Amino acid sequence: MRPGLKIIDFHTHLGDLLYGEPLEEAYEYAYWTFESISEWTGFRLNKPAPGFKTLARYLEIFHAHQRNNMATLKNLRRFSLEAGISRSIILPIEPIRKSEDNLKVCQEANLSSNQTGHKIFSFASVAPRDPERIQKLHRYLASGCLGLKIHPIIQNLPLTDPAWFEICEEFGRYQKPILIHSGVSHYYIPYFKRSEYGNAASYEKLIAAFPKQVFILGHCNLTKPETAWSLGRKYPNVYADMSFQSASNIRKSFRQLGADRVLFASDFPFSIPKYSVRVGLKATANSASQRDNFFFGNAARLLGKLD
Repeated sequence: MRPGLKIIDFHTHLGDLLYGEPLEEAYEYAYWTFESISEWTGFRLNKPAPGFKTLARYLEIFHAHQRNNMATLKNLRRFSLEAGISRSIILPIEPIRKSEDNLKVCQEANLSSNQTGHKIFSFASVAPRDPERIQKLHRYLASGCLGLKIHPIIQNLPLTDPAWFEICEEFGRYQKPILIHSGVSHYYIPYFKRSEYGNAASYEKLIAAFPKQVFILGHCNLTKPETAWSLGRKYPNVYADMSFQSASNIRKSFRQLGADRVLFASDFPFSIPKYSVRVGLKATANSASQRDNFFFGNAARLLGKLD
């Protein structure tokens, strides 16, 4: 890594994101699964081999559940510092992981940041069916949240639902970014149709309705980044984070979206940050300015320098 490189990890999590239970027996190590091969290969093996879609789905679920049990502050800080990351954005997903829990952890953790050099900051999240969602949204933003996280799969509501339009309308006054999970993903053993809610092709109506709102497509739509690129070419308010994307796809994202709309992210604990940093360094090997913007500058322009 180049000395002095600053890194903001735009996409991380703390706490149980699948069931909302306390992580009373959290792992204190990086739990390896068959899906870890994707990390080791620089995320070049994300797509399942033909004829193995069902097996790949079960392996994805197993990986998600095992890595979910690593999502502690101690682990986030350890693996972030190991990768040279000094700032991490933690994303709640209500009603599973509460925004207020994230804010409390941020407050406590940043008191000790002078000793480690690592700070954390939180986005907000509101459950789209919560009757108090608008009041909570304003309360979270007033408490210091830097943006809004939407996860249509875990929150079990497609982006075409009017509730999301209402939330985005209210949120627009803050001029802060919205990060949306993108990519068909599987978290539960039963085959739920909600897995398809992550297809970014269904996000266009929402994106088009709020042309001044920055929308960040988390994971760049995973195994189908070309959908995110298509939206980005059409709508200048579309950005993407590069968690789980290969160096080749990161370079393609620079060309398709513009280098100022591509963000570094790891999605800890579902991926270990050092692998994402390694891939990002490879993708930006030919341009020091592009490297600085990818790892830090683009995020800082959206969020501030997070001092």
